[in-house]
Amino acid sequence: MLFARAPRAGRVKTRLAAEVGEEVALATYRSVGGLVAGQVAAQYPITIWYDPPDALDEMRGWLGDHEFLSQAGANLGARMAHAFETHFARGDTPVIVIGADAPGVGAATIEEAERALAEADVVIGPALDGGYYLLGLNGPAAAIFDGVPWGSDGVFEVTVALCRQCHLAVELLEPLRDLDTAADLRALGLERT
Repeated sequence: MLFARAPRAGRVKTRLAAEVGEEVALATYRSVGGLVAGQVAAQYPITIWYDPPDALDEMRGWLGDHEFLSQAGANLGARMAHAFETHFARGDTPVIVIGADAPGVGAATIEEAERALAEADVVIGPALDGGYYLLGLNGPAAAIFDGVPWGSDGVFEVTVALCRQCHLAVELLEPLRDLDTAADLRALGLERT
């Protein structure tokens, strides 16, 4: 699963936009999201879970020919829980979610996550900012999405703690940088000159 927002100015990468301007932030988001989707879809079928619900045509125009489903839920945790539940209900397993803003994620990352899920209940790819760029599950685990401080630097830590409370074995992938700030833009070599 690839979670993504429609590439609309003022609606994506707002922290980055505050530093570099909406046009640069939007162009970078479009570029990185397309890169991630292409890198993963080269080897794996992906379902794009998008927001807002009226963005289907925009999403298809941006990311191409994939399965597209609209996100549903009050916050990111509820939306991810719903998406995982949908995939498990139709017999998909394991199920892995990624975001559209970590250019280091590709087919090899998904392959590594699948290997980890052969031994663990949950695999998490921690982001350097305290969030995560990937989460994979072998079965339903809605409780790990409740009470997470979404958008903060505590997302990864709280998620791991919730997994432990639920007695789920967790494997971790290598930490990667995702794209939220101008410093990330520079560190990822994406700064336009």
